[in-house]
Amino acid sequence: FTGMVFFGGLHDPALAQRTPIDEPIGSDTVVNAWAVAPIGPSVDPKQPSERPFLTYSVTPGQVIKDAVVLYNYSNVALNFRLYPADAFNNADGAFDVREGTVKSEAVGTWIKLDQENISLPPKSQAVVPMTITVPRQAAPGDHAGAVLASSAAFGSGPDGKAVNIDRRTGTRAYFRVAGDLTPELAITKVTNTYKPSINPFGGRVQVTYRIENQGNVRLGGKQRVAASGLLGVGSKDTKYVDLPELLPGQGVTVTSSFEGMPATVLGFATVRLDPDNAEGKQLPVETRRAATLAVPWTIVSLLVIGILLNFSRRSYHRRSTIA
Repeated sequence: FTGMVFFGGLHDPALAQRTPIDEPIGSDTVVNAWAVAPIGPSVDPKQPSERPFLTYSVTPGQVIKDAVVLYNYSNVALNFRLYPADAFNNADGAFDVREGTVKSEAVGTWIKLDQENISLPPKSQAVVPMTITVPRQAAPGDHAGAVLASSAAFGSGPDGKAVNIDRRTGTRAYFRVAGDLTPELAITKVTNTYKPSINPFGGRVQVTYRIENQGNVRLGGKQRVAASGLLGVGSKDTKYVDLPELLPGQGVTVTSSFEGMPATVLGFATVRLDPDNAEGKQLPVETRRAATLAVPWTIVSLLVIGILLNFSRRSYHRRSTIA
């Protein structure tokens, strides 16, 4: 079994700045902490680079020389594997990277580090040069990856068995390849489901939809979902919620639920997406709608029972008259 722990470098580039290398550590406490950052004017761990990420504007075929700094904040020596990886949006829409055992196919193949395996004494750092080669066939627009530092360790799982933990952190790498830019976010599908309850005014509506980045520029925005019954009865909405920044070709599936919705035979849901400004332009708002049956089964059942009782009563009187 292998587990992974992120120490925040991918999500918080200021980690090195917030964790001084000379922070007092108790002699009987083992601390494992490290960070990876782009090289800056100084390699002093107390003065980390002002570059939050590895960010480049490039042309196809361009070759770049750069470097990253690996900081070992631990009070013990650690062995690291330093490697590049492709990036993607995970199920929650957050920035994520492929596991170290997965072969890179995009940005992870552009970056070549001068050194992969590094041993660092406690409270020390190492500068690792790297060469970036942008493919000649690289498509215009944004491409993303990361440079990661991994340190394996043994631990115990929930069942008490020994596990191999792959602890890693890193710095993001963003590339913008010259060419035509086409920012575009799209709602690709919306499903609307009504789940009735005994109370015909207490049903639940579940709206599931997917938002995809169909352009070539990383892009975020705001999203909003509204649900209502026939003629707008029982209308509710989620207000605006921020959409995670999506990388080109990536997407996120979102589900929203509304309680206390009346069964009005038909129910409607509307998803609205307001993309962020891109390249100085305001992108158009997109909306998608979906309908569903919202049958008031309690009322229908009572009506059926009433009809059956009435029919039985009439049949009884008819037989009594004949007798």
